[in-house]
Amino acid sequence: MSSSERYGDASALLYLVPFALSGVYGLYLWVRAGISLTLPSSVYLTVTRDPYVFVAGSVAIMLAIVLDMRGTEQGQRKAKLASLGNTLQSVAIASLVLVLISAFYANGFINVTGAADDFMVGRYGLVFPAAMVLLSYLVTAQFKPASLADRKVIGIIALLLVPASIYEIGRRQLVLGLGLGFVLLVLGLVVYLLPPRRQSPEKQEQPQ
Repeated sequence: MSSSERYGDASALLYLVPFALSGVYGLYLWVRAGISLTLPSSVYLTVTRDPYVFVAGSVAIMLAIVLDMRGTEQGQRKAKLASLGNTLQSVAIASLVLVLISAFYANGFINVTGAADDFMVGRYGLVFPAAMVLLSYLVTAQFKPASLADRKVIGIIALLLVPASIYEIGRRQLVLGLGLGFVLLVLGLVVYLLPPRRQSPEKQEQPQ
């Protein structure tokens, strides 16, 4: 097996670490609490609010990126960065989908309000996928500072501030924290999902 294949295999395993770590830890807590028909909300919140799980998962992703780049020949690294961006966005989407499913499962799939509350309070369940999307843009932009001015990046930063506002402000004034978190959530989604503004015909006709 070549060194590039070894790096590729190792990075593929590291990309799975955030999911495996959260799953194993959640299962451990669930067994301790007593296996039930639905996932206890306390287990969901413990996993999604644990900073060590978040840091360990993020570090594993960083190591995976490093190994992917080390296993790529110098002349192919620019193309590899684009591929890594797609991989990170796939990790973000998978993480967000699993977190949402878990939040609904912890509320019996019928308590939408409870699932939304758990999703907002479990801050790292939102921070991790948003951080992965932000990292994907920085990777594909090759870490150019100008990429931080991109509208999608601004939307992601707004999403990253949602759990921080709920935790830091909400523990003092719950209503204010939840209200600010909701505003940031809506703002981040709108800014991120809106299509880019088209240039005016005058600007498009200007010579380059």
